[in-house]
Amino acid sequence: MNNAAAQHDIGSEEFLQISANITSTFGNKLPVTLCIYDNEVERVVPLYEQGVRLSDKKTEIMNAHCNEGNLFISKTDYTGLAGHISKNLGALLTEHYLDEAAAAEIFYEGVLEKVRAFYANPIGETLDEIKTVLAIYSEYVWIDQNRWAYFFNTLKRENDLCCHVVNTLFVGTAIYLKTVHKQGEKLDLSPIALGLILHDLGMTQMPAALTGKKGPFLYKERMRMQEHVDIAEKMLNRLDIKDEVIKACIFDHHERLDGSGYPKGRRGDAITIEARVCSIADAFCAMISERWQRAAINPILAAIILSESKKQFDPALTTSLISFIIANNPEMKALITDKAKMKQLRAIALQKCAQ
Repeated sequence: MNNAAAQHDIGSEEFLQISANITSTFGNKLPVTLCIYDNEVERVVPLYEQGVRLSDKKTEIMNAHCNEGNLFISKTDYTGLAGHISKNLGALLTEHYLDEAAAAEIFYEGVLEKVRAFYANPIGETLDEIKTVLAIYSEYVWIDQNRWAYFFNTLKRENDLCCHVVNTLFVGTAIYLKTVHKQGEKLDLSPIALGLILHDLGMTQMPAALTGKKGPFLYKERMRMQEHVDIAEKMLNRLDIKDEVIKACIFDHHERLDGSGYPKGRRGDAITIEARVCSIADAFCAMISERWQRAAINPILAAIILSESKKQFDPALTTSLISFIIANNPEMKALITDKAKMKQLRAIALQKCAQ
């Protein structure tokens, strides 16, 4: 069976081929439903349901189909596979059958699982699990520099802190690779990746009545929210995190080039490139996601707002952000070439920047 059949549609479902690289991580109990293409009925049918225990005979049959290129999972099982592979994400480093878009979705779910565990219980053990996952993610992106472009379509838009920081990870590393990376040079992404994940750690200690408020903040409430940076500093000390890149992302992601940010009012070159990347990724991901106070906005509009705020955000980085948005998204690419629509969006962006 070829790769075209691997994308066989049954109703609204898509089926993707998986390899022995993935099945070797299954153990004795299936984490997902496995499917095969049945030539007699000319469609994809279940082979073994999720939860089935793999006897020697079942394993032999599974491996035979796998070796023939006739073993699939449904797209609806991405989350289940991600939950499993999150414990074995290294398998994706040498996986050749899952396409880049599918792998990006699996990475999102795998990283999100570890982030939820850490943000719920920020201790050394859960931090180590995040570090392991991010090391694999960093290597995965490094192996093929074009992979960053596939992560835009995985971004979630709900009002959820953990989704926000995973969104920030994907957007921030894409901008960083696009801007900082030099051809032929090995770039260690692990520090900035962890910085992007931890940038809003202090928000876990904010009262729910404040983070869930359905309306604009009063002045005292805004000041209280800004304390999440100081809270994060104390949490970093307890976790014994000393890396300067990570600390810059956490302490300075609300700083602005013109000195209008907080908590220190840093400006210009006093803000590191990593902190600038984090500030743009954080602001963009906040704008495109639902909030209690407002609805999510179009990603292109969000990027234009940031690019028009030249005094606050690095123009080279906002340009890279737009490249990330349109890289593998025909809808966004069509929008950015629509002169009339772009003129309208730019006018809206300028109006918002002036507010």
